[in-house]
Amino acid sequence: MEKVNSLLRKTFLFLIAFYPWINYVFKKVPKLGSFWDDLLILTFFLFSVFVGYKRIKDLVILPSVLFAILFASVSILGFVFNNYLFLAFQHQFRLLFEPFFVFIAVFLINPNKDEIHFYLKSLVFSSVLLGLHGIYQYVKKVPTPAQWVDKDLERTSIYTRAFSVVGSPNVLAGYLELGLPVAFYYVFEHKDYIKKALYLVASFSILGGLLLTFSRGGWLGAFGSLFTAFATFSPIIAISLVFLGFFAIYIIPVLRLRIISLVDPSYIQKSLDSGGRLFRWKYGLVNGFEHPLFGSGLGTFGSSAGQKYGYFSYTSMDSVYVNVFAETGFLGIISFVLFISYGFANFVYKFFSEKKLIYLFLGTSILAILIHIFVENLFDVWGITLNFWFISALSEVLND
Repeated sequence: MEKVNSLLRKTFLFLIAFYPWINYVFKKVPKLGSFWDDLLILTFFLFSVFVGYKRIKDLVILPSVLFAILFASVSILGFVFNNYLFLAFQHQFRLLFEPFFVFIAVFLINPNKDEIHFYLKSLVFSSVLLGLHGIYQYVKKVPTPAQWVDKDLERTSIYTRAFSVVGSPNVLAGYLELGLPVAFYYVFEHKDYIKKALYLVASFSILGGLLLTFSRGGWLGAFGSLFTAFATFSPIIAISLVFLGFFAIYIIPVLRLRIISLVDPSYIQKSLDSGGRLFRWKYGLVNGFEHPLFGSGLGTFGSSAGQKYGYFSYTSMDSVYVNVFAETGFLGIISFVLFISYGFANFVYKFFSEKKLIYLFLGTSILAILIHIFVENLFDVWGITLNFWFISALSEVLND
């Protein structure tokens, strides 16, 4: 029975770590593709309740759970006071909260050290495959949609952006920035030089794929979080990372172009025009200030639900924070930030208390996403949020 239990636990951990690849396969299967991820979350949660029911009483004292309840309560009150289409509310509420059941499941099963490292190494392996596939796409010049680059500034220089099997460069960057700090952790953790070398190769494979997404949000999240981590325990490495970044931008024209185009006056003007990113952010902030307590209601402004049900005529708000503020007001954005950032704060506390690198680098993975969602709406991507909440849950159960 114990072997069956261990096998089932590792199966769930593997499915979550390899979500992008499994989702790519299952989406091609008629009927199954539309609900397999719901089934994964449900079965993992029910399994966790069955094997970890004795820990249910401990859930109520977890800050992450309390913050989740707080944000959910604000969202429900926003729906009640704004009185709009329930389907829009239900759609966005589900996107934000259903993946959190993975956090609860991980806490309940309380994985042992072997299982935790099985998950982390699976995540690294999955990320390496995504990175290598992205590099392959760039080398082979796989055609990509014209709207993925600025037609006036970048089209003649950037002919392909890596997207692997996830269909979007920004989404691929989100996956890779979760796995990259974990790969670096194993470089520093292992004493065996062969294993160090293998994980260093893995790190550069992930890094190469990340660079070739040309996702500025992904670059900001990954390098911002890694700089913070390295500055904490080795300022020399942090400074070297900065010099390496500037050197890469200097010698690689396409990287330099991608950075410089961000501050080009014509790009900024297009972004400020109707429908541009800066325009949408301003529009979202105005909406939040017009509905300061509860916003205009979850699923009504800038989210995928808002677009689907006709409440928002533009493309995605991109910034998760602006989106949540517009839809749930000040009470919503405060409770949301507490909800998603507690895992990071817990890792930081544990690192400074125990000085163990695993806490630092797992916190770095979470921080990368927290930074990236300033400019991209990655919380609609379940593969990212499932792994985000899994790693966040490790801040409660990991005692390395």
